[in-house]
Amino acid sequence: MKKQNMPETDEIIFLGTGGARYVIAKQTRATGGILFHVHKKNILVDPGPESLLRLLTYMPKLNPETLDAVVLSHKHIDHSADTNVYLDILTRGGLRRGGHLIAPQDAFGEDGVIFKYLTQLLEKIDIIKPNFKLAIDDIILDFPIRNIHPVETYGLRVKTGEFSVSYISDTKYTPELIKAYGADILILNLLRLEPSNIEHLSVPDCVELIDGIKPRVALITHFGMTMLRAGPWNIARKLREKTGIIVLAAEDGKHYKIEKLLSYGK
Repeated sequence: MKKQNMPETDEIIFLGTGGARYVIAKQTRATGGILFHVHKKNILVDPGPESLLRLLTYMPKLNPETLDAVVLSHKHIDHSADTNVYLDILTRGGLRRGGHLIAPQDAFGEDGVIFKYLTQLLEKIDIIKPNFKLAIDDIILDFPIRNIHPVETYGLRVKTGEFSVSYISDTKYTPELIKAYGADILILNLLRLEPSNIEHLSVPDCVELIDGIKPRVALITHFGMTMLRAGPWNIARKLREKTGIIVLAAEDGKHYKIEKLLSYGK
């Protein structure tokens, strides 16, 4: 299929940088997930509420029919709400087999979030489990460990011969994350300012992760209300001061060219 309206260079496109219920309800930040455009492949991760709307309205407009895979880190609604919409598009409303879905086992079945009729139409389904790897042409998708979260949750590494990008989805901090998610570019779901009993990363957790992994550059995203009130750009600056690594606060609709991100570590 022709890749219409897709960028020519490798990019990470944030269709949303918000997280959690209050941000979803108010759409203070969009909650559309992350699109990896790598080696002319389009991999959409965690398409939450209004993901399709953002894909179609951010400039330049993007074409959902060009998606090569949809990845679901876990089934919570702020990560999964538009998943079935994309799967319906990729199967043309059930008129053809198509689409590639990559998701944990508990996203399926009676308590899951994927419609059963769509699973019967998909061209390919991969079930994520610890140490699971798959290839999409020359791109390796690696799911090294199960995160600590109320439902089955996994982060992701996107690896090519030239670079690697890790996305640490929702999780409680654990030192094992440092070894599991080593990469040139690190994306962190940073929901909260301070640690709590809610199994999400906080600012002190991200200091540990950035300092331990030492990527060339880190991006923070998936902000809750306390993060938005504090100003994600302010938090990014503090993280840089504490770790010595350049940290960017992701912005809704922004295209981050991977070549430029890699240049920060030189």
